[in-house]
This record gives sequence, structure tokens and C-alpha cells, in this order.
Amino acid sequence: MNVKSVQPVSDYFKAMQQCKDARATKDQSSLASIRNMLMLGKKLRTDEMDYLQQHDPNLHDQAMSLSMERQAYEDALQHSRSKADANYYNTFKLMQIAGQLKHGGSEELLMRSNAIQEAHREFVRSSKYASLRSDGYAPRKL
Repeated sequence: MNVKSVQPVSDYFKAMQQCKDARATKDQSSLASIRNMLMLGKKLRTDEMDYLQQHDPNLHDQAMSLSMERQAYEDALQHSRSKADANYYNTFKLMQIAGQLKHGGSEELLMRSNAIQEAHREFVRSSKYASLRSDGYAPRKL
């Protein structure tokens, strides 16, 4: 048996293992980055959702649920008649999420509340919010 020929094969397997370890580290880093974005209430891009679907189906399902809830909230804000209505709905939604704390799942609830708050901040900066009445009543005619 030729001992010299065994060494390059072991080097090859060592290099393959290092590549596999590097890929696993990159996957973990990417997943952590995406999870952090969800924790901050940010919207995920399509490529990030696709990545989650391939690498963490449970987190993908959670992200889809967050996305749908956020979209429903944004739609409700668009139908606000006044700034007070929009702020009331924000408070109502956050209280609804806080009421679910006793059932556990605090990480998911944090993601949900941050997504709602982020959507509300975006709405408050919009021209739609600026055009709303400041109070809940119709303006008086002079």
C-alpha cells in the first residue's frame, strides 16, 4: 500500500468538511439575520422568504403569518377616518397581542407587536395620515 496516495485523499475530505462547515455557518448567519429582521418588525424581501422556505420552514410559516397580519393591519389603517381612529386601532391591536402573552410564545408576540408598530410608524409618515382629520369629529363649518 502506498502511504503517499492516502494523504491527498484525507486532505480532500478535510477540505470538503471545511466547505460544509463554512456553508453551515453561512446558513446560520443568514437565518439569524432574517430572524433579527422579523424581530425588528421589518418586511422581508421575496428572496429572504424563499431562503426561509428552503432552510427553515417553521420560521417561513411564522413570517408568512406576520406578513398577512401586517397587511391586514395596513389595510385597516387605510380606512381610518381620522388620526384618532388610526391611533385607537394601533392601541387596540397592541393590547390584543399583549393579551395573548399568558399563552406563551413571547418571541412570536414580540415579532407581531414590532411589525404592527413598524407599519404604524410608516403610516404616520405617509401623506394619507397627514390628510386625516386631527380629531374624531367632522370639522365645523364657519
